[in-house]
Amino acid sequence: MDSSHPSHPDFWNSRYLSGQTPWDFGGVPANLKAYLRIHPKGGRVLIPGCGSGYEIKAFADAGYDVTAIDLAPAAVERARHLAGPAFTGKILNGDFFQYDFGPEPFDVVYERTFICALLPDRREAYRDRVAALLKPRGMLIGYFYYATPDLAAGPPFGFAWATADELFARYFLLLKDLPVADSLPVFQGRERWQEQSRTPYTGGATNPGLK
Repeated sequence: MDSSHPSHPDFWNSRYLSGQTPWDFGGVPANLKAYLRIHPKGGRVLIPGCGSGYEIKAFADAGYDVTAIDLAPAAVERARHLAGPAFTGKILNGDFFQYDFGPEPFDVVYERTFICALLPDRREAYRDRVAALLKPRGMLIGYFYYATPDLAAGPPFGFAWATADELFARYFLLLKDLPVADSLPVFQGRERWQEQSRTPYTGGATNPGLK
C-alpha cells in the first residue's frame, strides 16, 4: 500500500515526526472530563488511534483499566512518554482492526479523531469491530465530526448528517448527543460529543483479533 494512503502507518508517522498534527488537542477535552466525573471506575476502556494519548492518564486516574493502540510508532512513543513508564505495556503499536486484545471484552471504547481519519468505506468495519470488542451495554463514547466527506481534501473525513445514525443504529443506542464547545479549529462547529450503548444484538459482528 502507498505510504501516502491514510491506512498506511507512514502516512501518520511522518506527520507526528514533523509536528503536522492539527488534530492534537494537547490535553483532555471538557466533555470527557465531565463524563469521567459522572462515571468513575468504569472498568476496561480501549482508546483506538490514541495519538499522543492525553486521555490515558485521565481514564486511569478515574479508575479505569486503560488499553490504547495506534498505527504510528511515533504516536505510540509520544503517548508512552507522556503517560509514563507505568503505561508502557498498555500503549500498543498495531492495527486496531487486527490486534488480538484477548478474550475479555471492554466496558468502554473512547473515540477521538480516529473514525474521521479512516476513509469512509472503512466505517462499517470500524462499527463492527467496536461492537465486537464491547460487552453488552458497554459504551462507545467520544467525539464525532460532521461534514460532508471530501475524499480529495481529507482526512479528516466527516459524516454527512444522518449517516452516522444509520451506521451505528445496527448495534448501538444513542443516549447523549451534545455540541462541543472546545473543538480545535479543524473541527470547529461540526463536532459532537456522543454516548452510545451497545445493544445485545449480535447480527454477525466479527472480531478477528478477539479470540
